[in-house]
Amino acid sequence: MYQKVNRSEVLNKMSHVFERFQFLSRTRSLSDEQVADIDSHLSEIIEVLNHT
Repeated sequence: MYQKVNRSEVLNKMSHVFERFQFLSRTRSLSDEQVADIDSHLSEIIEVLNHT
């Protein structure tokens, strides 16, 4: 189902995602739907990382 992931690589990429998210939240407001969508994707990533 999932391919092997390198935790360090994922965490590094997540750092970049977090920086972009902070920038977006400062420069424009996100709708509740957008925040829920982001939260859902992050939860999926965390679930995969916890199972490797």
